Amino acid sequence: MTTAVIRALGDLAHRAAHPRPETPCACPSPTVLADRADGTVVRSGTVVAKAHAPGTDAPGLLTRLALADDPRFAGILLAPLHPRPARNPEAPGPDVPVRTALPDPGRRSAPQHHAHGPWLLIDVDDLGLGDPAWDLARPAAWYAAGLLPPEVWSRFLGAYRAAGGPAVRAEGDPWPELDVPARALTVQSAALAIAKSAAEGRAPDEVERTMLDACARIASLLPELAAGQSS
Repeated sequence: MTTAVIRALGDLAHRAAHPRPETPCACPSPTVLADRADGTVVRSGTVVAKAHAPGTDAPGLLTRLALADDPRFAGILLAPLHPRPARNPEAPGPDVPVRTALPDPGRRSAPQHHAHGPWLLIDVDDLGLGDPAWDLARPAAWYAAGLLPPEVWSRFLGAYRAAGGPAVRAEGDPWPELDVPARALTVQSAALAIAKSAAEGRAPDEVERTMLDACARIASLLPELAAGQSS
């Protein structure tokens, strides 16, 4: 997104976090949580604002927002401040941000942030029906690539199983279910790493190189997979 869009999102989130503009504000400047081709997320205080990319499926987005607003998902999904975007609900894009409120102190779903207490899922774009193994594709890929330490992966997987997560068997080796999704996510991440670093005119950073190396290892296993051997 452009700098103007990011600034507008920050202003929007700041106004939503401070409904009384005359009240003195000591919160830090708005923070960009994500800036990707499919959307940009900016936080100010206890509020985050998201701008979806042009071409976003508006009916699908509104359905997901309604789901996030359902009281049955309180404590799981971050509810929107408004069930429908305020301006034109049929025209997704940078000028129709989605606004959501973070409980105080704010919780974030990104793994690099270490918040104490329960977390809430803040991004509704991946909500839908399908094989639940794909829900674990990203952390499984990070673990297999070496980005997640074994103890972190073990703790995450153990908590998922203890909560009755359906993606993997309750005990034993989870990789029969996770192998294909994790490989696919690794290949996608490697492709995005190449595209992003090339667009920015730089060499891949450490994390991007890790995913590229993991993708290369997957490529070296293809003959084994063709022969019907399991990994």
